[in-house]
Order: sequence, then C-alpha cells, then structure tokens
Amino acid sequence: MSIKRSTRLLALAGSFAALPLMLPGVAAADPATAPVDLGTLPGDQFSTVNAINDSGVMVGSSTPLEPQIKHHATKWDARGVISALPGLGGEQSEAKGVNGHGVAVGWAHKDATWNQKAVKWASDGAVTELPSLPGGDYANANAITDTGVIVGAGSGSDGKTHALRWNPDGTVVELSGLPGGGYGSAQWVTRDGRTVGGTATDSAGRNHVVRWNSTGAITDLSPGAEQSTGYDMNDNGVIVGSVDSKGNSKPVRWERDGRTTSLEWPENNPGWARAVNNAGVVAGGGYLVFGTTSPTRWNRAGARTTLSTERGMGNDVDRAGTVVGQEYEFAAKWDAKGVRTSLGALPGGTYSTATHIAANGTIAGMSYNELGRSHAVYWPAR
Repeated sequence: MSIKRSTRLLALAGSFAALPLMLPGVAAADPATAPVDLGTLPGDQFSTVNAINDSGVMVGSSTPLEPQIKHHATKWDARGVISALPGLGGEQSEAKGVNGHGVAVGWAHKDATWNQKAVKWASDGAVTELPSLPGGDYANANAITDTGVIVGAGSGSDGKTHALRWNPDGTVVELSGLPGGGYGSAQWVTRDGRTVGGTATDSAGRNHVVRWNSTGAITDLSPGAEQSTGYDMNDNGVIVGSVDSKGNSKPVRWERDGRTTSLEWPENNPGWARAVNNAGVVAGGGYLVFGTTSPTRWNRAGARTTLSTERGMGNDVDRAGTVVGQEYEFAAKWDAKGVRTSLGALPGGTYSTATHIAANGTIAGMSYNELGRSHAVYWPAR
C-alpha cells in the first residue's frame, strides 16, 4: 500500500455468544485473528499509528507516558520493524503522513525551545526542517504526495494559524482563509497535488470544511451551516464528514463539484462519515439506538448498510469496499458483502480498534496489551 508474520487465534467465542444477532442478511463472523504488536521505541510504553501508505509502511509516534505526551516520531516498515525518526534537537516530534516512497512528514520541536516546526523525513530517515511563514513560530505538516507536495498549517506574524502548502522545491505557500476567519489547516491532498482539503473558521469562529484548488483559492463546502467537520478526502477531492443540524451531527459527502450529498441517517440521531474510497463508498457510524454507535457503510448513492448492531464504528474503507473499525471492544473488518472478521487484541488485551487499511490489505490500529497500555498494532496483508 516479505517476510510473512505469524498470527494467533484469539478465543472470543464466549464473548460473542452473548452478543445480539446481526441484522438480517449480514453474514456471520470469521474466527478472530490477533494482531502483531508493533511495539515502542526503547524506554517508551505507548505507541500510535497515524498513517499508512499503499505498501504498508506506517508512521506515528511512541511515547513514555499516559496520556500520550512527549511524542517521539516513529516509522514501521511493511514487516513491522520499528525505527526512530530524528528530530530537530528538541524533546518531541511526531510523524503524521507518509507517501508511497516512504517519505514522511510531521512536526518537531526546534532545539531546546518549544517552537514547533514542520519537518520532512527522507526514506532513509534524514530530517529536513520545512520553511515557516515570516514571523511564525509554529508549523505542522499533515500529508505528502508521491511528487513531494506537502500540506499542513502554521502561524504567521499576525498570530493566526494559516493553511499551508509546501511545493516540491521546498517553498511555502499560504492558502486563503474564509473572510474574517482566524484559523485554517490543510489536512489532505490528492495524489496529483492539485486539490487540498481541510478546515477553516468563519468570521464567527465556527469550523467549516473547505477545499483549495491549485491556485490556493478557497471554497466553503458548508456555507450557512452551524459547523462542519471533515474526516477524509479521496483522490478525486471528495470529502466526507459531518454537518451540525438541529444540535446533531449528520453524515455527509461533499462531491467534487461542491454539491453536498446527505448520507442516509435517522433524522434525530447523530452520525459521522469517517472515510471515503475513490468510488465514493463511505465508512463511519453513529447512534441508531440510544447510547450505542453502530458501524456503517454508505454506497455511492448514499444508502446505508448497518454492519453490526453492536457498539462500534467504521474507521476506514479500501478500494474494494472493505471497512475496518471496531465492533464492541475489538477491532473488526467487513468485506464488501458484509462478512465480518473479528480481528482480536493482543494477548491479555481487553480493547482494540482498526484505524487504517492500506491498498495491499495491511490493516493498522491499536490494542491494549496485558498491562493495559495502548500499542500500535497491525494485521499483515494476506
């Protein structure tokens, strides 16, 4: 998105026997398959995967304390081998995105100060500080294309945070904000580097999902809405997320031409669209019954399929329509036909979730271990 890593079966039959039946037409689960522990850097106790590329290379952070503070930028190769990514001399760093060549981006503290700089790590781990806006003392890089276009956010001399794009030659470009707004952040970029998605605030300080074209011009995708939140963008520039309506969040998909497609959801219940593939299939979930979120998939037309009646969420979806996420207390995946595979947890762990699925089928996520510490984990592609 090798060396084959072994997997272990986790006996969950007793737990699943007490669970409610699936919805009519949804296939029964396959046996649970335990994840591989990606571990931590020496001296740390917790780790997190933030991004995965098409071949299964992962990046994120390793931390010594709970909650997750004192981040140390971390990379795992497609076989799950961990390595530390160097910083800029400061105490903390974190990797947020990785491209198909294994080049990662994120942030690092500069020297002994807490000034946060956007950085790029070459495939061999060499770190480069990305330029900031004049007068700015904060920057963060969120995503990078295979051609080297990077997007993120950073402060300027006006004290505001602006959405940024770094061109392949290293120059930084400030992207437009909404009229009267004080904040912007570029979170995603299409593979061709021409379309950028993210968040910006309006003059009232409300968050809106926005999109920028290749010239940096901004489009508000939810004008007039109370607030909107974006979670993912596909290679066509289609963004999914939620719009606040009558006090509830409603799942939506913003099409390439700017239209908003409301995804099927009960009017009085909150729901969220969390990921979208290039065909427009969406993963997410929300409250179908009081107090319980249900994992969900929406087709291109916006029609909903409830993947489980158990508590859970769909976190990512691949090109084939396979959704990964969580059901009850454990990571799970559902294929395009709705067949569920329970993904289990680390030995002694009581909770896990799947957060990413790569083009090659590698799944990444998190699991508690026997000590109750959250570790980055993965399920190798088969």
